[in-house]
Amino acid sequence: MELRARRRVMVAAVLVVALVAAACGSSGGGGGATSATTVQPNADVTVAASGPPHTGGTLRYAVDGESDGFDPTKNRWAPSGTQIGMTLFDPLAAYDADAKAQPYLAESFTPNADFTHWTVTLRSGVTFHDGSSLTAAVLKTIFEAHMASPLTHPAVADLDRVEVSGELTAEFLMKAPWAAFPSSLTGQLGMVPSPSMLADPNGSRNPVGTGPFSFKEWVPDNHLTVVRNANYWRKDTSGTPLPYLDQIDFSVITEAVTKVNGVLAGNVDMAYTSTPAAVLQIDQAAAAGKLQSVQAQGESEEAFVQLNLAAPPFDNLTARQAVAYATDQSAYIATVDQNVTSPVDNVFRPGTQFYREAPYPHYDLDKAKELVKAYEQETGHPLSFSFLSLPASDARLQAQFLKQAWEQAGMKVDIVQSEQTRFIVDAVTGNYQAAAWGQFGSPDPDYDYVWWISDNAAPVGQLGLNFARNKDPEIDRALRAARASDDPKVRQDNYAIVAARLNQDLPYIWLARARNVVFAANDVRGITNGPLPNGQPSYPMGGPGGFSYVTRLTQTWLDR
Repeated sequence: MELRARRRVMVAAVLVVALVAAACGSSGGGGGATSATTVQPNADVTVAASGPPHTGGTLRYAVDGESDGFDPTKNRWAPSGTQIGMTLFDPLAAYDADAKAQPYLAESFTPNADFTHWTVTLRSGVTFHDGSSLTAAVLKTIFEAHMASPLTHPAVADLDRVEVSGELTAEFLMKAPWAAFPSSLTGQLGMVPSPSMLADPNGSRNPVGTGPFSFKEWVPDNHLTVVRNANYWRKDTSGTPLPYLDQIDFSVITEAVTKVNGVLAGNVDMAYTSTPAAVLQIDQAAAAGKLQSVQAQGESEEAFVQLNLAAPPFDNLTARQAVAYATDQSAYIATVDQNVTSPVDNVFRPGTQFYREAPYPHYDLDKAKELVKAYEQETGHPLSFSFLSLPASDARLQAQFLKQAWEQAGMKVDIVQSEQTRFIVDAVTGNYQAAAWGQFGSPDPDYDYVWWISDNAAPVGQLGLNFARNKDPEIDRALRAARASDDPKVRQDNYAIVAARLNQDLPYIWLARARNVVFAANDVRGITNGPLPNGQPSYPMGGPGGFSYVTRLTQTWLDR
């Protein structure tokens, strides 16, 4: 996980989406389209290819943590799990350069007039790594597994049933209109495992998909290796079979600066980060010609403190307001983030289509002190809580900064460090009070429906994808109205209500907007996403799971 090691801890579960962006790509690499967003890009630094793509070689890719498995119906995929998962599985849909979901493993998506019935047609001739065929019956089995899953069923709560209408055709019948349904299939929810994998008690440790690479071995906390799928169904625009690489070795490196040093030393070929110290190092190395870097653009994740509204003290609005007023965002960006990140006061990024101004309680220490006293008078208790953090060095710096700031306002704060897997479990089950977090990097906010809808605010101790346990009927009404429509103005107006209500409810105390970077050695090509199966330019970077730096490695190659 890494929105920086501590932030990216987030979302593990399901779904989709991406970020609006401008491509940087090289020959044979990832498209060259620009999005409609008005957000200005950071500079990308890439090396031109010496010629057309060629096959062969092993890519060494550093991720920042382990996943608890690769069954998309059971396991919690953070960015690292999604990055690896995209090599083993194909998504049913993927984003084009304008951040619109297009068919990928599916051949088409056809809705009825009110978006309560979607016909999904699969591509013919696609086989799983075990040789079995991809069929509509398989799709039905997988989505029934999602509907029965304690983890992922909230992501398909609006799905009533799936019916098979042909060998390659499935009918998705909804309980309510779902105009953006294909976008939900661009990430974990749209990954299609084989029936044999789902039936295998150890299937999550032995993944079998239709993806460009097949599973070879997994040594926990060390590495996971995938090898070229010789029977993969895709070819590039020149007719060359994909993927280009023979093998990818994913290694776990938890410290972002160590990843950068690995690329500079020639021990790592490719990685991602948003950790400020590492981003600064990447900028310097790229300017000196020592590595390549590409930046995510458009909508991007926010770093924030997530509060648990289902338990004391943050079931009390006064306590949440006190934390907001006590958090000096400018000092945080300067001290913790070394001025790499940018200010944030809204779940949507200025310049993107869903942004509307919304009042937010900015830093005011005197006001924070007043609210701390008010809380003590209201409840008869001091404002005391624990702050859940990861053990990485940048996470420790963040935690210490925030603890000091909050205690200046009269609060008592204990820092609790937890490794990534435990951290995710505690967030999903609500076993925390305040936590370092990062999320919401989706250009289509329908992806974020599951994180905000009250239905998913489960009691503490139960799985719930509304991690903050915030229940707001106005947010619910706006989310449902936006989901039911494909009219841009209707959607924008309703998401403006969501953004405003989040700033009033304060489940999230905004810290900064991240800079998300994928970096690579100078001989890596195709760093960003290559064209879609129909030849359209692809959304260049980010998408699945709303993570800004996940890229498909299907058309990545080594210029050696």
